[in-house]
Amino acid sequence: MKKRSVSLLLALVLAAVSLPAMAGKQDPMVVPAYERVESTNGIPPSAARIKAAIIHAGKARGWAVADSEPGRVTLRYAPRTHEVVVAVRYDANGFKIEYVSSREMNYEIKRGAAEIHGNYNRWIRNLANDIQNSPVFHQPDAAEATQAATP
Repeated sequence: MKKRSVSLLLALVLAAVSLPAMAGKQDPMVVPAYERVESTNGIPPSAARIKAAIIHAGKARGWAVADSEPGRVTLRYAPRTHEVVVAVRYDANGFKIEYVSSREMNYEIKRGAAEIHGNYNRWIRNLANDIQNSPVFHQPDAAEATQAATP
């Protein structure tokens, strides 16, 4: 019985020691590069289309538009107890996602490099992919559609 108690106590101590390490898991923060948007169907990208794609992709993934101004859309994502705010800067040729702030994401600078909860990099990668693949790029503008329909 004594061996069993010691084993149980050792298991509890190991679990207690490893929990904080697992809870604070951090990965190096990936800083996405500027991404050019290429036309896939002959409709050229524009700042308005890229902004619409950013908003569409964000909403599809559960991001909320926190602020919007020409050349920049600020998005907020808040699953469970976490919160991430990013600014997506855009122009007529592409976009760049930039970290603004976070809560409960274990963000910190270690040895001159940013580290953050591992989910952050996945969320940002998914957002960037969804912006690039947005159906907004495959739909004509309302003005273009009207001109094409008018003989």
